[in-house]
Amino acid sequence: MRVRIVFGIVSLPCLLLSSAIGQELTEKDAVSLLLTRSPSAMESRAGTAVVEAQTRSWHRWPNPQVGYDHEGAGLTQVSRVQQTIPLNGRLGLLRQAGAAAVKVSETQADHTLWNLCSDMRQVFFELLFAQQRQQVLQESMAELQDVGRILRDRERLGEGSLFDRLRAEREQADLQAELASGRAITAQARARLASFFDGNIDPVSIRARGEFGFAKELPPLSELLPHATENRQDYQAEKRLQERFQWEERAAIRLRIPDPVFFVGIKRAEEPRGIAYGPHVGFSVSIPVFDRGQDRVAELEAELRRSGYREEVLDQQIHSEVSGAYEVLQIRWQAEEEYRGQLEEQGPLLDRIAEVAYQEGEIGILELLDAYRVRRQAVLRVLELTAARKQGEISLERVIGKPVLNPEVWP
Repeated sequence: MRVRIVFGIVSLPCLLLSSAIGQELTEKDAVSLLLTRSPSAMESRAGTAVVEAQTRSWHRWPNPQVGYDHEGAGLTQVSRVQQTIPLNGRLGLLRQAGAAAVKVSETQADHTLWNLCSDMRQVFFELLFAQQRQQVLQESMAELQDVGRILRDRERLGEGSLFDRLRAEREQADLQAELASGRAITAQARARLASFFDGNIDPVSIRARGEFGFAKELPPLSELLPHATENRQDYQAEKRLQERFQWEERAAIRLRIPDPVFFVGIKRAEEPRGIAYGPHVGFSVSIPVFDRGQDRVAELEAELRRSGYREEVLDQQIHSEVSGAYEVLQIRWQAEEEYRGQLEEQGPLLDRIAEVAYQEGEIGILELLDAYRVRRQAVLRVLELTAARKQGEISLERVIGKPVLNPEVWP
């Protein structure tokens, strides 16, 4: 992922997209908006521009100096211009160090943006889960309302009891409270998702559109670990930081070779015959006796060792994070598939048995309502397991540093 390339590719289509879809977003739409219209993404790119501007001065020539001397005893006046000539090659090395510093900033910006995108995707599917959960509750409410109407009709005809009707209405009241709580969770998820974008996204009407798309298969862990060390931008940034220190160290060593200072001007002096003019040319060289850049070299050598230790820590951390996220995803993947398989096999049969038994008088309203509740809880449990599996995929992709399981969502 390169921030500038992605920005150039998706900026124009995303502007057209935002006007077309309004506040309804798919996962891919949300990623595009994040990359192009997120203040956080813009801040990351601005940070790289700051580093680029700062390092531009590292390899500039020093400014020329203008001087004037006046001696009163026997009039002597000298006007001169002096310039330090960088002949030791230090500026060229600093140019390379500056380029490496810009690469470090770009890589760190990519890492920040990737983490931000992972956070946004998790919130997106939290909103999608809340919406689908609310839809399941609304369908269950409609089913209970139908049962309530039937019970009221039976009570009016003398075929049903007051208890049955009141018990069904109590079940509706409990479900209505759960629906109100679900609406609050949905509103909170909408607000969190809208916070990733600019102010043109209305947090009240934003909706997540799509389904929980899963990877068809989970690659083996042995294949994902090399991907992680290759794609994790924080790991690559540490390597490029070492490259920067190496260039700066080579430049500091060149401080042992002084740069000459040349000056040229005009001298005006008083002679017995009158005032005479002549050229004034010379040079000077500092003698590196006390400061030969040794302190700066020692500092950069220490920074290199420190960066090497950080690289080892990151390598171990990446290995642990990927292994842990992989295991969590495996557990959630298996749990979701097993529970879904059991529900598809037993759920419809249990529903038919409960409805037929109630119609034939073998069970009462309590058993029927309990069957409806068990079915609703089972559907919600499948939805929870599905959302947890998706969150596991996103977490694994976060620590890998690339959407290896769902590459189609990336613009």
